[in-house]
Amino acid sequence: MGLFKSKEEKEQKREQKVKRFLAQHDLDDLNPKSYQLVKNIMSQNGLIDLLAYSLGARIHGSDAENMIINNLQTIVEQNWLLIKQNDTLQKQNAEIINNLKNK
Repeated sequence: MGLFKSKEEKEQKREQKVKRFLAQHDLDDLNPKSYQLVKNIMSQNGLIDLLAYSLGARIHGSDAENMIINNLQTIVEQNWLLIKQNDTLQKQNAEIINNLKNK
């Protein structure tokens, strides 16, 4: 076993982290385009690397700082919910369109 991981091994590990995170947020059935967008967002914002840490962890700061962190975490969770809902609506719309075409 080598001292350093190959590029492929690093990518596989990142992919596993993304899939685990999405499964925890009930986003594991996204369509491929939405999945790639979410993965890109997570990569750009460094969220993949943050997955190793608890987002709910407290920083050794004031109560006000911890409240801000909690509020930001709530917004992030709401965004995941909105992504899921938008994906569901997109699938339903595609099904409706398909049914109308077949009539």
